[in-house]
Amino acid sequence: MSRRRILVTATGIIGVGAVVSAALGLDSGGNAGAAPTAPAPSTAPVTRTTLVDQVRLAGKIDYGLAQPFASRIAGTITALPEPGTVLKAGAAALRIDDQPVVLLLGKLPAYRALAEGVSGPDVKQFEENLKALGYGGFKVDAVYDKDTAAAVKKWQKASGMPESGTVDLGRVTYTEAPARVAEHKQHVGDTAAPGTPVLTTTGTTRSVSVTLEEKQAALAKTGTKVLLQSAGATPVEGTMTQVGAAQNGGQGEGGGGGGGGGKTQVTVTPSDPSALGGNDGDAVDVTLKRGERKDVLTVPIVALLAVRDGYGIEVIGPAGRHIVPVTVGMFAQGRVEVSGPGLAEGTDVGVAGS
Repeated sequence: MSRRRILVTATGIIGVGAVVSAALGLDSGGNAGAAPTAPAPSTAPVTRTTLVDQVRLAGKIDYGLAQPFASRIAGTITALPEPGTVLKAGAAALRIDDQPVVLLLGKLPAYRALAEGVSGPDVKQFEENLKALGYGGFKVDAVYDKDTAAAVKKWQKASGMPESGTVDLGRVTYTEAPARVAEHKQHVGDTAAPGTPVLTTTGTTRSVSVTLEEKQAALAKTGTKVLLQSAGATPVEGTMTQVGAAQNGGQGEGGGGGGGGGKTQVTVTPSDPSALGGNDGDAVDVTLKRGERKDVLTVPIVALLAVRDGYGIEVIGPAGRHIVPVTVGMFAQGRVEVSGPGLAEGTDVGVAGS
């Protein structure tokens, strides 16, 4: 009887066809259950346990995917906030020709100038921001009237802008939440051009960024739960919240040149950001569980034999040695789930290495 012991070093589910096609199998007269003639191998017991198929990924602490922030106004850049600055409603995201481009909060992008006689949801969104900044004397509705214009003049005066009562297109820009300045794409003194990114921004919550190679892209799914652990910190649960194409060598910036070579950028948001520990840029171990099988019989992967029509293991006991055909399930943690006639917890099986 001839047989080949299967040696596997990687965890995960292994294609049965690929393994069987490589096997020598039993000789023409062999049958499962026949006594083997090879020297007795080392043994290991069949164990009943929970198998967990998981993969470990490398992450780093940051603030999520960076997004481009472009000006819609042409001119000379005269001021930029420092990287790390959190821009809240009413803050100047930058200054062009010494006039601010103001960040406000909202889902609807600015798409036209606002002046007396204009009405629509963009007017209401702007008025909501104006009121939140402490200006009054107007009704928050969808109509830009003389009262709105009067409040705008007060806002313009306080912000160092000409008191026109009109909000020019590009003077305000909207984000759904406060933003953190990540990186300057242009510098003070450069010429801003409409649509050209001046800086990049991220969210304001500490998160973990993971760059996946192309072959790992299937792991990136929003909503997936993972376990995060930085050096010296207690593990904390996280959730994949953003998935996008990596840019500029995997830094995940959302626009402009320098592709990531097919890589995928994932943002993982921890359930408790303060529990991450560490500093910006520090390494974080990210553990993703792909599957779990509870209360199953398992043997070391190196106990598997490839026989002509499937798999077997060599059972060694007081009655001698014989091959038992088995059905395999999950491969993980150096072990494989098995089921077969007569198998029970504690049964000794042969393993490679003797």
